[in-house]
Amino acid sequence: MQLVVVNKNKCRPEKCENGKCIATYSCTWKILEQEKAYSLPVINLSRCLGCARCTFICPQGALEVIER
Repeated sequence: MQLVVVNKNKCRPEKCENGKCIATYSCTWKILEQEKAYSLPVINLSRCLGCARCTFICPQGALEVIER
């Protein structure tokens, strides 16, 4: 099974418009959540289907697919 994780070494919310992670808007299942602007997004793994669509949206390439 595939899951998406946030690579904290690559994630730079300050580079996203107004500090809002653009990938949080791209997921149909809303697995990505960002508590506040400029904070790292968090993935709700219980909802992640492993489709990896969000990995193509992140401009920093900070969302990565792992095998579970």
